Amino acid sequence: MKKLITILTFFTFTSCVQRTDIKPFKLTLCNSNYSLAYSLKYVLTDHDLQITFKGELEGEKDSTLFRVVLKPSYALQKLSNIDFNGLKEYYENPCTRDGSQIIVDVDKDFKNKSIQLSNFYQKDIGLAIEFINSSTPEKYKIWYDKTLLLKAQQECK
Repeated sequence: MKKLITILTFFTFTSCVQRTDIKPFKLTLCNSNYSLAYSLKYVLTDHDLQITFKGELEGEKDSTLFRVVLKPSYALQKLSNIDFNGLKEYYENPCTRDGSQIIVDVDKDFKNKSIQLSNFYQKDIGLAIEFINSSTPEKYKIWYDKTLLLKAQQECK
C-alpha cells in the first residue's frame, strides 16, 4: 500500500505544470469578416485569453466580448515552447482564393513575428487555435478545419 501511495504521489507532482514552466508569450490572432466589416481579435498570453470585437464601420467602438484567466496546463506549456521564429511569414494554398485568412502576431523571447495563413493548415498555429477554441464559447470559435485544409492542400499539388 505504501508503494502505491508513493507512486501516486510521484505522478501527481510530476504531472502538475507550474507557472514557472510556462515561458511568457503573447499571440494576437485576427480573424476578419471583410463582407460584414468587422474582425475578432484574439489575444492569448501565458496568463489569459481575451476576445475583442473590432468594428470597421464609422462610429463603431471596440468591445471586449470574452475574457478568461488561464490556469497552468500542459497545453499552455507546450504552446509557450513553440519556436514561432522558425516559421515562415506567409503560408498559402494557391489553389483556393477566398476562405480562411488568418494573421498571427507573436511576441516571445523579446522578438516579434507576423505570420499570415491563407487557406493553409500550419500545425503550430493549429495548436494555438485548438487551445483558443477549447477555451472559448461556441460562438467565438475560429474556423480552422485541419482535415479540410490539409485535403485542399493535397489536392492542389
